[in-house]
Amino acid sequence: MSGPTPTRARPVLVVAATALELAPLVERLCGAKTVDTGWTEAVRGRFAGLDVVAQALGVGKARTAAGLAWSVRSHRPAAILQVGVGGAYLGSFLSIGLAMLADADLELDLGIAGDAGWADFDGLRVPLLPPRSGERTAPASAVPDRAVPTDARWTGLLASASGLPRGRFATLDAVTADVERGAALQRHFDVSIESMEGAAAAAVAVRLGVPFAELRAVSNVVGERDRARWDLRGAVRTATDAAAAALGGVADHATWGEIVRDTTENDFMTGW
Repeated sequence: MSGPTPTRARPVLVVAATALELAPLVERLCGAKTVDTGWTEAVRGRFAGLDVVAQALGVGKARTAAGLAWSVRSHRPAAILQVGVGGAYLGSFLSIGLAMLADADLELDLGIAGDAGWADFDGLRVPLLPPRSGERTAPASAVPDRAVPTDARWTGLLASASGLPRGRFATLDAVTADVERGAALQRHFDVSIESMEGAAAAAVAVRLGVPFAELRAVSNVVGERDRARWDLRGAVRTATDAAAAALGGVADHATWGEIVRDTTENDFMTGW
């Protein structure tokens, strides 16, 4: 494994599942250069006074978790922004083409499945995360349950800069293929947008001590399988425009300086 990439400053790491979801943002980077990370290709450049690294990690929770851990190790970011598209749950009052920031992302398919249906994983009374080496218990901030919060300060800064609404997202390894099922999930869990990666990225970021935010635009209604009713490319454009607006108001904000300072001081990955 190669050593950490030398940096001019702590970058913002912008990640997505696919290159399609990152392409419009990459086009806006100044002085963009390709970086070989050993996981997937990344692009590094400048945007609105920020050093930005953009990297597609792969589809699904496993690829995202592994890829993000590797990318954080490679780039030592001050903060992470996950961008992409997702489905809006019926009942969330979101329509195709709207974008939202996540306050938390729920690992929705973590549970117990059987003939009697699905039950919450909490019933097994098994901790989701063991403590770090040398610790007796996992710290309270280290993802105590399957609803993983985003970083309130970083998300709040992006929301203030962009004017985007905030809500609760959900992550599944298998997309919900039935509209009525999606509506039932929305009522039970109070979720707005479904994807296949968000909770995994949020959990890794919390564990590694890097502020994390998630921004998605709606490409379809959850459960709608007729691709003619989707607007994937339109949602990518919306997500990109929203991310650009959010990042555009960050560099000169005092809160950004605090985030960079705190992430640098608390970097337990030094020497990894």
